[in-house]
Amino acid sequence: MRKICFYTANRSEYSRLRSVMESVHAHEDLSLMVVAGGSHLLERYGMTISEIENDGFPIVDRLQTVVEGTSLESMAKSAGLAIIELTTSLTRITPDVLVVIGDRYDMLPAVIAASYLNIPIAHIQGGEKTGTIDESIRHAVTKLSHIHFPATESSREFIIQMGEDPERVFLSGCPSIDILLRTPEIGKKALFDSFPIPSITAAFSPDAEQDYLLYIQHPVTTEYGKSYEQMEQSLEALRRTGMQVFLIYPNLDAGSNDMIKALHRFTLRHDTEDWLFCYKHIPMNIFSNLMRYATCMVGNSSAGIRESCYFGLPTVNIGSRQKNRTHGQNVTNVEHDTEEILQAIQTQIAHGKYPVEQIYGTGNAGEEIANILAQVTVEVQK
Repeated sequence: MRKICFYTANRSEYSRLRSVMESVHAHEDLSLMVVAGGSHLLERYGMTISEIENDGFPIVDRLQTVVEGTSLESMAKSAGLAIIELTTSLTRITPDVLVVIGDRYDMLPAVIAASYLNIPIAHIQGGEKTGTIDESIRHAVTKLSHIHFPATESSREFIIQMGEDPERVFLSGCPSIDILLRTPEIGKKALFDSFPIPSITAAFSPDAEQDYLLYIQHPVTTEYGKSYEQMEQSLEALRRTGMQVFLIYPNLDAGSNDMIKALHRFTLRHDTEDWLFCYKHIPMNIFSNLMRYATCMVGNSSAGIRESCYFGLPTVNIGSRQKNRTHGQNVTNVEHDTEEILQAIQTQIAHGKYPVEQIYGTGNAGEEIANILAQVTVEVQK
């Protein structure tokens, strides 16, 4: 039986890996192993390792890989620490394949450790083009990997252009779409009445009779030092819409503390108790339904690029973080400017829902990837 190890270090890529992990776990020829690290083990980011545990996946190692702080220096040191911890873990558990996803800085240490240990690597969501350092990390992971599962045809072609063997590049779609499409629909009132997570900032409950915006913004590490101002610009635009806002905390990249500080100071300057609902983390089944009923999505999360088109959800993408990534007609791009953001939100609201587009697959990526992992002959030497 082939041992397949998944490394996950944060909430966003776990939500994308989950359907693949389910399919591997259920496959008669595969054995699932999960190594969790990064923000999964941090209370200030929601201690999301509990979500992996609740899903019933076997966690073989829990790695403390985060150096305190959210500066460029702490992020680089966290990557170094992760290499050390992952080398020890992978040496102990000896997987046949290591599976990683995307372009987060947490993934590069995993593939570096596996490469030096001669462990074959499977990379999901390679070949995409975006802004900032994420693109460089994604392409570095691609070149260190042996099996590739791009989400779009253009990504598949780009991986082959990078010199990878076409016989090892399998167009799979995005695994997060699997979860999205099979999440049961909850009525808006039922969703709000039974919302399982208390808001960090609001004293009241969200009003199911009102429209709302869904807002997620992460720091951009190549624009370090600007996160506080960028967060202020966005929050002011959101305030001026006069609408309810569901806000999900930024990830732990360099600059996230500045964003959280800007949020806290904003709530002290303005009366936000009845319209700004803030959460460290929202599980995917709840998040999917929040997207379903949102009037507009705002920020720079990849969810606004990948998942939003499946609901035809009007989306305002801010800044350079998702630059050049393939997206649907529902997305409009703006700079970090309050007036520009506000105008774009108002325009998107006036437009209303867009036609649904299935750009990142049709919902069976997890099963396809598991079957290929069970069948393909993996060679470390390219």
